[in-house]
Amino acid sequence: MNDKNRKWWILSVSAAGVLLSTIDASIVNIALPTISDIFKTSVQLTAWVSISYLLVITALLLIFGRLSDVYGQKLIFMGGLIIFTAGSALCAISGGITELIIFRAIQGVGAAMIVSNTSAIVTNAFPPEQRGTGLGVIGAVVSVGLMTGPPLGGLLIHYWGWNYIFLVNVPIGIAAIILTMKILPEHKAHLGVKAFHPLDSFLWILGIIALVGVFGIAGQENPIITAIVGSAILSVILLAIFYIRQTKSSSPLLNPYFFKNDIFIFASVAGLFANMAMIGLVFMLPFFMENSLHLTPLQTGYILITIPIATAFASPISGILSDRLGQRLISSLGLVISTTAVFLMLLLKENTSHLQIIINLAIFGVGVGMFGTPNNSALMGSVDIKDRGSAGGVLATIRNLGMVSGLGIMSVIYNYGIHKSGNGDVIRYARAFNESLPIVIGISIIALIFSAIRRSVT
Repeated sequence: MNDKNRKWWILSVSAAGVLLSTIDASIVNIALPTISDIFKTSVQLTAWVSISYLLVITALLLIFGRLSDVYGQKLIFMGGLIIFTAGSALCAISGGITELIIFRAIQGVGAAMIVSNTSAIVTNAFPPEQRGTGLGVIGAVVSVGLMTGPPLGGLLIHYWGWNYIFLVNVPIGIAAIILTMKILPEHKAHLGVKAFHPLDSFLWILGIIALVGVFGIAGQENPIITAIVGSAILSVILLAIFYIRQTKSSSPLLNPYFFKNDIFIFASVAGLFANMAMIGLVFMLPFFMENSLHLTPLQTGYILITIPIATAFASPISGILSDRLGQRLISSLGLVISTTAVFLMLLLKENTSHLQIIINLAIFGVGVGMFGTPNNSALMGSVDIKDRGSAGGVLATIRNLGMVSGLGIMSVIYNYGIHKSGNGDVIRYARAFNESLPIVIGISIIALIFSAIRRSVT
């Protein structure tokens, strides 16, 4: 393997790990009703099959990103593949809902180790003038994984059973482990990089769990205000103590320089709000389509695939364009396109044609794809090479926090809109959808502002 082709092999190995984690995130959701029926559990308890996975990933991304700076990206990445593959096998043989939730958490540990390293590995493998191209491919793979999950999950469940949505990861994981051992280079940080204090990781994990708890509680049908406020206060206290410790630590878990890096900060905030807007819209669309347009879940799934298809198409192209024209222009243009698509959705009514919805979703997906790759490239390119593991962990954490917070906020707003109307399902779901869209538009505009004022990285 010559040096010219090596970066593409490294990209392929990294993409395989990302594909595993993204397929698993989307493939499980379609199996939750089946799992609930088989184990005779409530919807709320079954939801923890997904929640446990998300919580663990969000809490551990930053920690494993930093550990890769200390001990090497290859070690953490390959360890993640091993744990994820083992967790998948354990999930497949689960005998009850409690076992499945625990094994999903183990999967989450492996996924956090994989995802926290991917951006750093790709960034290091490609020269600055091709960084957007490499990250664009990863963005496309994420979309392909999310796109493949639902139909693949439906096929596996229909013909073989729910266990196979986890078993399918095992041969792919083993192949990825072998390729990682042979292809991925050792890339350790400078000798001066030291391990962080264990208390820092403890404060961070508890702070993130408390923060995610705010949106988890808020998203419940009858949220308890005191629990929401208490969880929010606890999160602020824990994360404030964590930040103070980072500024005084000789070996911080999260480099305080990140908070002084305007490109890093603006790209992070833009990414947070962009993911909030994306997940908020995706959350509401199935309810609108199935209750107002009377589509079946299968029809809804086929139409929603439009978003990841469009994103997969736009991501690598936007990466190439950002390498030539700068990240700020392309990412901001992407947000203009996605925000315009949400504006157009205000025109959707109960008699809207399927073609009009598909066109709107395609425009939205193109905008999402155009924003993500350049924004990630700017964030990763703005930090020193020795801190790219940590930066990758921050990037992935922001993505997850954006999705969790966006889901929590929009579920509250959308549910309120549904319940305040006494009309039939067709009208009230359509009205709640239209009344909630301005919130999504506002969130997206905030992302656009931070993207537009951010400088590009050369």
